[in-house]
Amino acid sequence: MTGNFQRPQRLNWPDLPMPTARMACFSYILLIIYASIYPFNFNVSVGATYLDWIFAPIPQYITSFDVFTNILGYLPLGFLIVFAVYPRLKSYRALLLSIIIGAFLSAGLESLQTWLVTRIPSNVDWWANISGVAIGALIAITLDPAWLSGSIFQRKRVEWFGVRSSGILLLMAFPWAQIYPQTAWLAMGGLATKWPNSILWTSTFNFATIEIATTMLAWIFAGISIALTMRKDAPKLVLLFCLLITTIILKALFSGMQFGADKSFAWLTPPALWGMIFSTILLFGALQLNRVYLYLIGICALLGMLFLVNFFPQNPYYLVTIQEWRQGRLLHFNHLMSWLAWIWPVAACLSLIKGLKLKSSI
Repeated sequence: MTGNFQRPQRLNWPDLPMPTARMACFSYILLIIYASIYPFNFNVSVGATYLDWIFAPIPQYITSFDVFTNILGYLPLGFLIVFAVYPRLKSYRALLLSIIIGAFLSAGLESLQTWLVTRIPSNVDWWANISGVAIGALIAITLDPAWLSGSIFQRKRVEWFGVRSSGILLLMAFPWAQIYPQTAWLAMGGLATKWPNSILWTSTFNFATIEIATTMLAWIFAGISIALTMRKDAPKLVLLFCLLITTIILKALFSGMQFGADKSFAWLTPPALWGMIFSTILLFGALQLNRVYLYLIGICALLGMLFLVNFFPQNPYYLVTIQEWRQGRLLHFNHLMSWLAWIWPVAACLSLIKGLKLKSSI
């Protein structure tokens, strides 16, 4: 070994942009716009200008729910903007840009709400939105460059899901699809209002049994659909367990916002709880089977869930809940989540079909 030999220097983590974060940021901005001005029933003859809300006095009654909702709604925007502008802007520059974008976006939407019959623009909402953006950006700028560049996300995505992106999309959308109430916990694809009542179901039913069966089939179908998009060495059980916990937390959060903190877990009835426990045990056992059997079980679970959700009598407690939900808070956001609850099983079924086709072609 020569005396001129030098140990190679350790390379710093590359500062790379994250295209996925930019797409996610743009999509979230569209979601905010949709939730803020839907159903687009503008009326320009209200006798007010688009800047009156800025100089209006502070509302006499300000609820903590409204302030918390506005902060929570804009917090992910600030978080995503920091990721989207990295590495061109870092630290306080990314924070400042996030606040500016959030302020202008919120101001524009508040101005548009001047001409909406169902909305009331407020400067308190504007300040709450800015606060949410600032909090989200402050959280993001403290992260390591390995996270901000997306390198860790990309590595784990390839390691767990390979080149397919359907698994990531299904995984991220599943908790949100559970926000809007269905006939049973974790059930989706409900179109019961469009089907006529069948004369086969004229007897009295044990709704607890139906709820247990529906919950079990729904979680088995969802778990298998997501697991089949993962690679062989991916920690499937851990990811599915984390997904279930995240779904429960998100459901409790929005239920508390909708009906009050004392009813955050009102939806987690004993049948729903036992159905979730039984199906989790069965799911963990089923994941040890051959992929061909998993496809068969997943499709059968989907058909069974759709049959129970759409063709069996509706639980009277569910009918009361759905009426309160539609007339409650977050009306426009609820409408969007109801569509997601119907679309998710369709997307999961298409993913199953695509995966089966790819498997058979190898």
